[in-house]
Amino acid sequence: MKSLPIIAGVLLASAAIAIGVEPQTMRTEIVGGKGLVKVQHAPFGKLAEASVPNLQPFDSKPLGKRSVPYLRPKRIGPSPAFEFVFFARTRPVRIRVVALHDGKTVESKWEETLKTLFEAFDRDHDGRLNRCEAELIFSKNELQTMFGGRPGHRALSGGTMPTLELLDRDGDGSVSFDEVASYYDGVTSALGRSIDAGRPMAQERGQDQLTSQLFARLDTNRDQQLSEDEFKNAEALLLALDADEDDCVSAFEITSNPVKIEIPAPPPAAKSETVPIDGAPDILSIHGALPDSAVSTLLKRYCRKGASDLSRAEIGFSQAMFDKLDTDRNGRLDAGELEAWRTGPADFSVELNSVPQAELCTATRLPNPGDLHGIDILQTTPDRMVVRIGVQTIDIGVRASTGSVAQDFLQALEVFPAGKEFILEKDLIGPQAQLLRVIFEPADWNGDGKLTRVELKRYFQLQSLVSQQPFDLVHRVRIPDLFSLIDRNDDGKLSVKELRNAYARLIPMEPSGGKQITRAVLQRSVLLRLGHGNDGAGDPNFFADGDGNDATRPGPKPIWFHKMDRNGDGDLSRGEFLGSKASFDAIDANHDGLITLEEAKAYDRRTRNVK
Repeated sequence: MKSLPIIAGVLLASAAIAIGVEPQTMRTEIVGGKGLVKVQHAPFGKLAEASVPNLQPFDSKPLGKRSVPYLRPKRIGPSPAFEFVFFARTRPVRIRVVALHDGKTVESKWEETLKTLFEAFDRDHDGRLNRCEAELIFSKNELQTMFGGRPGHRALSGGTMPTLELLDRDGDGSVSFDEVASYYDGVTSALGRSIDAGRPMAQERGQDQLTSQLFARLDTNRDQQLSEDEFKNAEALLLALDADEDDCVSAFEITSNPVKIEIPAPPPAAKSETVPIDGAPDILSIHGALPDSAVSTLLKRYCRKGASDLSRAEIGFSQAMFDKLDTDRNGRLDAGELEAWRTGPADFSVELNSVPQAELCTATRLPNPGDLHGIDILQTTPDRMVVRIGVQTIDIGVRASTGSVAQDFLQALEVFPAGKEFILEKDLIGPQAQLLRVIFEPADWNGDGKLTRVELKRYFQLQSLVSQQPFDLVHRVRIPDLFSLIDRNDDGKLSVKELRNAYARLIPMEPSGGKQITRAVLQRSVLLRLGHGNDGAGDPNFFADGDGNDATRPGPKPIWFHKMDRNGDGDLSRGEFLGSKASFDAIDANHDGLITLEEAKAYDRRTRNVK
């Protein structure tokens, strides 16, 4: 039996010479050397096909040769910019949003990712994909599945699988980068979309009651305003209602312990505000240039009944902007004159840059010759700004480009026996091994029939890289309640950290611009986020509060931290921590009474070093 590999090697060498391939180009290491090892069940097809470059199946027609290598046609990628218009009560606000991924346009980032994928699947590093390598690249369906935030596995994704015949456009028996890139060009429409998160816009009666009860608890001097000092007492006042001892207060815990109050009427609208026609949209959001329909939408929104043009009082533009558009000098703007508004510059532009580290994400205002009449822009944090238009707001921000399939990797890793660095296909028994069964062959990087932890990690890293690509500009209109404005991660509970940060989050939304928070913050407002497709950007809860929090998203955490964090708010309070006070204080580096994930990781690193 030991002579079989040698015989196979001789036969392959003969086959190579017969088709004009130099013997030294063969992968002779398959018969005993290091590197690519061929076993019967590896995903490389027939032994001869995997071992001799360009050798076709014996029962197939030879590929036609072309003298000119295939070149991918130049293509116009998706625009990096979105046009966003909020039809506020006093005037329309047009914003140009430039979306960046780690400092690059979405298109250039995708091209960079394509090159990484190609280099990864070019397992012999010769700059081309042979038959076995071409059959292992992600299929289009797998790619689309990854764009949707789920791991893509061909056994589950379906669709046509990539083959050499499908990919090799110039018939030279191998696949170039341009050929792989062209194969994927049809599935890149998911890289940039504008999504309406679609939540109800009006407050329910329960929300009104919740706001009033929460306001009454915090407004200790009963002046119908909430000061910074009153918010400093929020932790003590509200956590006294924590019936289930999870160091959070829920909406139920607040409303089930009511205080006797009179619910005031909502603040009246300013007299200068126009009254938009029922049924006219609040938002127009487009990936690319504004469409022709933007003008008709504008007229429908602001024209008085029966009119077909707009006065300056109705449209709310500055005098200079209005005069520039009013070319016939009749004091009205018709559809033709408003075309210059549609095709002209936005009122202001903002660049949203999403990077994997949340603390490095940025929302940056760009120079723009627009009309800021009646518009105030306040940068609250590096990744967030609040735009005020009268008593209404647009909360603009960006989320980190996590796009990870880490949870699936951890699930697959659990099948590995403790202390074992590799697993065989015959070891994959039971439903818990289903994930590894479908990815075993493509993840077995060197084809030796042993799937190592290192190979598995590399495979999921590639999937994670793809899953980071899609970006959505998600928007939603709502009249919020006070509880949801404070509930940063929209988990239905107010944590200690959320209560401590409540004043800083709310004061930029106060229409008066003063230092006291009133019920006027509860105006019809807009949340606008550049988000990641993988994070469920279409889910209304994803951007429920206008900020977002990674604390409740599954991710790599110290196991003890995850198990102790009973309320899932991403922090450990003294009540949740099961150790001694001395241990708690040792981990709580800033001594604020909460152990954060970073403090937990730092503690683990310190203790590992000691050991």
